[in-house]
Amino acid sequence: MEKSRSITLSAGEWRIMERLWEQNPQTLTGLVKALSPDTGWSKSTIVTMVSRLEAKGAVTYTEGGRARQYVPAIPRERAALEETESLLRRVYRGSVGLMVNTLADGRGLSDADIDELSAVLEKARRERK
Repeated sequence: MEKSRSITLSAGEWRIMERLWEQNPQTLTGLVKALSPDTGWSKSTIVTMVSRLEAKGAVTYTEGGRARQYVPAIPRERAALEETESLLRRVYRGSVGLMVNTLADGRGLSDADIDELSAVLEKARRERK
């Protein structure tokens, strides 16, 4: 089975995708109404970004009445995993330990963070067996 093409998203594209993951389908008008107040983006900016997302394969649309109905073509979990793996490769040379160590040194880890990490690691250990 061929591995699907990796999709990377800019910060702005993430904003659009988050909106689509929260509520879909969305028309361009709906996206503009939802995003413009917080972002200040014009309709043409959103149209351009949605077009880029289409080209990347991150969104699809169906013709619906008077306007296209946009929906995410990838689940949020897949996009988050691809972004995390990209960050890990680019910044931390693929080292999960270096990434966690940087977080621990930089902002510190609360007891809740440590408990959460311990649970994740224990689950990973069980699933490997």
